[in-house]
Amino acid sequence: MGRKWADGADGIGGEGMKIKQSTFYAFRILYRLDKGKNRVVTSKEIAEKEEYSWGMILKILRVMRQNGIVCAHQGRGEAGGGFSLKKKIEKITFLEIVRIMESVDLCANLDEASREKETQMFLTCSRMNEALETLFSQYTVRDLFEPGEAGCILDVAGGNKADHQCTVPLKNINPINPEPEPVLPMQGTG
Repeated sequence: MGRKWADGADGIGGEGMKIKQSTFYAFRILYRLDKGKNRVVTSKEIAEKEEYSWGMILKILRVMRQNGIVCAHQGRGEAGGGFSLKKKIEKITFLEIVRIMESVDLCANLDEASREKETQMFLTCSRMNEALETLFSQYTVRDLFEPGEAGCILDVAGGNKADHQCTVPLKNINPINPEPEPVLPMQGTG
């Protein structure tokens, strides 16, 4: 039996590059911690507000704590334990979280011969990796939730978050020349 692709069919196809749901959970957790206004926020509070499982929240918080994004606080009763941000969400890049939560390496699945010989495919994939890193480093966690240059807002009003699709504009980046290009108006077809 052949490989199952993103669209569920055997063979070639799919819906394009996807970021795992747990990575979007991580972004939302960081946003909830930011909304805590410098107070310690419990994992249960985040789970309730985001309607995610408490176990998933804890797992993601553990990974982010191990990577220096959040702080864990011990405590009971009134001075309960929980989590807080180590730095402001406008200082945490999209790239930082994607690197922590998943791989961003287009060369990862190339065969060993392609890697060793530095084939054109390997060299091109390496350049694309650099372009993605440049692009991802231009956006912060705050950009995902509040209007601004990025223009992408994830719903934080409540409800089921299982269907998040974020279409962050590419800021007109040319991967070969990472200087922003002007947006040109579309020409009519007829």
